[in-house]
Amino acid sequence: MKKIGKISVIKREFNSSQLQTQQSELAKQGLTRTPGTGVFKYPYKEIDGRYRTGLDPDAAYIKRIADDTERDIEKKRVTELRDKLQKALSLDLGPTSRFWNYALSTSTSDSTHVQPVKLMDGDNHFDLSIPWQELSYSWLRVHPTIASSHQAWERGEYPADTQFYVADEEIENAVVYKKKQLINKAIQKFDNMTPDKRKKVARIMGLPVTDETKEHIVYNLVDNLLKQTELKTGKFMGLSPVEVFTRFADMKEQLLHVKDLVKQAIDNSIYRVKPSGKIYEGEYEVAEDEEALVTYLVDDDNQSDLLILEGKLKGKKLAAV
Repeated sequence: MKKIGKISVIKREFNSSQLQTQQSELAKQGLTRTPGTGVFKYPYKEIDGRYRTGLDPDAAYIKRIADDTERDIEKKRVTELRDKLQKALSLDLGPTSRFWNYALSTSTSDSTHVQPVKLMDGDNHFDLSIPWQELSYSWLRVHPTIASSHQAWERGEYPADTQFYVADEEIENAVVYKKKQLINKAIQKFDNMTPDKRKKVARIMGLPVTDETKEHIVYNLVDNLLKQTELKTGKFMGLSPVEVFTRFADMKEQLLHVKDLVKQAIDNSIYRVKPSGKIYEGEYEVAEDEEALVTYLVDDDNQSDLLILEGKLKGKKLAAV
């Protein structure tokens, strides 16, 4: 079965209260533009002079992918595709190659330079078994004027007037598959933790967990958090919950204990965190920041201070009962 790349038009709905325009009339017929017309696309040139080819593992757009899983999948995919197409076409397809400069093209049959692609209404198909079509699809799918998916456009990641999106179910499924694997591994790791460690990890991740929180509540809180795409609040806001969880789940027991202790001490007002990040106990500055305090308390030479803090926290909790 042939592999087909697809770039589709974004269809917009017009409600009955809107004035009749050419666009609304076309929409009633299931169209977005006058039949036979299209939009020409040319490879996008970055500010640094490199072309966004869809074949460059060091491209700026890849470095900006926040999710580690998506970034790794994209780097691997473009590297393999670059090697495959360079071999098939005997061309230098690097991001600074003269091949990408359409201004140097002598004709529409010039195979030593890139050719523009005219995107039409509806679905634009690319036969990925044909190297030239796969090459066109490679740079079109990362073009800044084409949404990476319909969902990305709906989330507002692209301008409202964006006309096309990449309908690539295979790549989206690959990302979902990889993320589900990581989530399932994290949940398995969570299942194997002691109840005490579960509470520590949950607290450090910013969940409302105390010593009295029942085990099933802790479990449900962490399980729900791991299945979210990113942390919405707290110091880890914007990061992947699985990434943050794994970081603490794999932490040495003593370090995890001290981090949890410091977190509880702050939550119970034993320490105050000033806007500068400095940690205070009363009017006395304890540490430059939370990490510095943890580093101090983990040190074997400062175990007496750790015991004192444990005692203060225990007293606070008893007083609150």
